[in-house]
Amino acid sequence: MQLLDTITEFDHCISPAFEALSIKVISFSTADGPIQDNQIEFEFLTRTKIDVYTQEASTYLLRILGTIPGSIALGHQNESLSIIPQKVNIECNDKLLHVDKKDMHQILQHPEPNRHYSEWLIDAIKNTNILVELKTNQHSLIEWPIGIKSAAII
Repeated sequence: MQLLDTITEFDHCISPAFEALSIKVISFSTADGPIQDNQIEFEFLTRTKIDVYTQEASTYLLRILGTIPGSIALGHQNESLSIIPQKVNIECNDKLLHVDKKDMHQILQHPEPNRHYSEWLIDAIKNTNILVELKTNQHSLIEWPIGIKSAAII
């Protein structure tokens, strides 16, 4: 397969499936609840773009949506700083995954190229340090690392 054919095939086979993708992410952290701690879930909205000129593909994180269902204590137990329950809606444009034409060729050679690319994307998300700015009980903002426990394409 010639390289330009690889890029064209990747653009037609992979790119449409990942054009506007929703990914459910669960944090390692939990929020305090009345009876038990609640897991914290986010939805990541992504987009994959092919650059025919540079012969590369990139998947970007465009938006983070979610809810902090209870408070999250920060620091030691005796400290009074915590993140308060809130809705999260953050627009961004962060590159999560970048593949060159050799990677595209490898992905297309897989029996299930879309599943293979999605595995690459999930691994990239799990290995990314993502900070979100959240409100605290002291009326300030703090950058908090999501700490991704798991991620799955919805």
